Amino acid sequence: MSTLVDPSGAVDPAHSLKLAEQQRPIAPYGQPLDDRREPADEDVIDLRQYWEVLMRRRVTVLTVLSVSLIVALIVTFLTTPIYRGALLLQIEREASKVVEFENVTPEERGDTKDFYQTQYELLKSRTLARRVIDQLGLQASPTFAPKEPSVLSEAIAGLKQWLQGPAEEGQESAPDLEKQFLENLTISPVKNSRLVRIEYDSPSPEEAAAVSNALADNFVNTSLERRYEASSYAKTFLEERIVQAKANLEDSERRLVAYAREREIVNMEDKLATLMQRYEEMNTALVKAEGERIKAEAEYNEMLRQGSARSGQVIESKVIQTLKGRKSELEAEYQEKLRVFKPAYPKMQQLQKEIAQIDRDIAAESSSISGAAKTTFEAKAKEEAKLAARAQEAKDEILDMQDRSSDYQTLKREVETNRSLYDGLVQRMKEIGVVAGIGTNNIAVVDRAEVPQEKHKPSLKTNLAIAIALGLFGGVLLAFLLETLDDTIKSSADIEKRLGVPVLGLIPRVPAAELQAEDAQGLALHSFRDPKSAMAEAYRSLRTSLIFSTSEGAPRVLQVTSASPSEGKTTTAVSVATAFAQTGSTVLIIDCDLRNPSLHQAFVVPNTDGLTNYLVGEATPAEIAKPTQVARLFMIPSGPLPPNPVELLSGARMLDLISTAQQRFDYVILDGPPVIGLADALVISRLAQATVFVVAAGSTRIGAMEGSAKRLRAANAKLIGTVMIKVGKAGSGYGYGYGYDYHYSYSYGKPGQHKTLPEPASTEA
Repeated sequence: MSTLVDPSGAVDPAHSLKLAEQQRPIAPYGQPLDDRREPADEDVIDLRQYWEVLMRRRVTVLTVLSVSLIVALIVTFLTTPIYRGALLLQIEREASKVVEFENVTPEERGDTKDFYQTQYELLKSRTLARRVIDQLGLQASPTFAPKEPSVLSEAIAGLKQWLQGPAEEGQESAPDLEKQFLENLTISPVKNSRLVRIEYDSPSPEEAAAVSNALADNFVNTSLERRYEASSYAKTFLEERIVQAKANLEDSERRLVAYAREREIVNMEDKLATLMQRYEEMNTALVKAEGERIKAEAEYNEMLRQGSARSGQVIESKVIQTLKGRKSELEAEYQEKLRVFKPAYPKMQQLQKEIAQIDRDIAAESSSISGAAKTTFEAKAKEEAKLAARAQEAKDEILDMQDRSSDYQTLKREVETNRSLYDGLVQRMKEIGVVAGIGTNNIAVVDRAEVPQEKHKPSLKTNLAIAIALGLFGGVLLAFLLETLDDTIKSSADIEKRLGVPVLGLIPRVPAAELQAEDAQGLALHSFRDPKSAMAEAYRSLRTSLIFSTSEGAPRVLQVTSASPSEGKTTTAVSVATAFAQTGSTVLIIDCDLRNPSLHQAFVVPNTDGLTNYLVGEATPAEIAKPTQVARLFMIPSGPLPPNPVELLSGARMLDLISTAQQRFDYVILDGPPVIGLADALVISRLAQATVFVVAAGSTRIGAMEGSAKRLRAANAKLIGTVMIKVGKAGSGYGYGYGYDYHYSYSYGKPGQHKTLPEPASTEA
């Protein structure tokens, strides 16, 4: 191993950090961390992303679907078969027009929907249900026999009662028979027609048909009964009202004639109409004047309340706006020259005088606007007062004329009302006398119900279809819910979208079958032990990405860090160092995690002396640097854990160590501590030429990753990219996000199947 030179002499830490920052070559990789990519169009639906979510959660979807199908099968085979009796009924808005007279019962002339909705509700009425029950003797039917309520039905009933609240006093629920009857009844109007289907469900097919036919017959009969009863009652009622209306008409006519003769009243309707027109015109002008006065008064009062300077008219004044704009320019000029001249400088005093003059001009203009508002308000008030006086004069003249003929008009209207009422009653009496004998109806049965031969429900196909639909919907919904609650990183696209930096490498998960006995101590040297593995190939690809990450090649001093502990940063640092060493470069890897070091465990070396010994001045670089199993790769363990890691890493000796290492090695890899909760990684990022951030698929949380990137950005770290590890978990779906993964082979093969590529000759440093 080459001997590292231990520089002598004390160096100021702040000066050393600044010097290193000036000297180290920082590679401008693509975008800086602050530059985020243009956000993807949120309106574009990525079906592939949704499919990946379903593949990750396919067990959840299939489980929900299976449970739904099992429940559907159980319900189908345990449910009692139900038969449905169906009858087709025709309902016309009006009966056949034998005569032109109208019936007594009301018939809608406007909205047809209201009429037919009324008929449908009559078909579902409790009164009609009671008639059918009594006619068919359904009280003794096994279908209506009382059943012992189950625990589930009692719980549902209690929940409904709790949701509906306590019943009001005097409110009675429908009897059990009628309620059960109506629950089995279905009224289905046929769309775009005057037909309606009456359907009744029952375990007995004969009962289902009989109830449907009986319901239709009773509905027709009740309709005829209502018509006849209404006509009989109306005829008796109208006879009594006609006698009374005739007497009232004669009495009102006599009083009108006597009053006109006594007061000698003539026709004054034309004159009164002229006065009314004049009065209306005056009122219209008064309302307009009042509105203008109110507006002017409001503006004036608002100006008095807020002050003229803050009123709307002053603010909207173009003169005020021009003066304020000029004032702003002078104030800006004053502040700009204040950086050079003192306030007592003549030019500065001249600017102050100009600003003061503009303030006086603004005040004068505001006062002028305020005076104009007051003048306008007073003029509108006078105009309103004059119009009110003229309107009052017209009103008094109209009232005087109406006083002279008010009683006459009252008696005249009474006569007209009584005559109209009497004529209407006589006409209606004649119509009812003709209509009462007509027995036509607007309801007819089109197809009577027949005894059904096949059960209506349960339907196995329907239940299975519903179960599949509900199961898929519930499974997909649950899958997306679990996916939403899972805030871990799942693909490289998530990293690039949220951090705005590229993913330099994708490291696959190592299957258990590929692990060797030595890997029980950790996967850090797996790429070295098995160079044909997918993991080794992935790190070689990462090495290539680092070489092309800057215009000068791979960063010579590279920090590897992550958001939290146990996310694979040590494995990544060792594997990257191994990949560079296998190309013939000399590499030094330093364990900079002085709180939870793990580099010594990866190389199976003692941690008795290391970086901390050098930082406190107890050892030289040559004493702490140690060779490893990998040719041309050397490591410096952390050494004893210090109480003040940040202070040691911020010191000048750490900077000197890295500077010396740059002179003696081709690459220096810094195995840094996690970012969250610690300042160590931020300090190290100032010493490194670039930083690589390690993200574990399915483990690193989005918030932790973004928080770490934010802290690195605040420390001016040169984050050139990220490395995503544990890609391609079995059954998890975590992967590239680009539609490919590490399920491939390089034909390295197994012994006896394929030819084995020769191992490269190793050379010692």
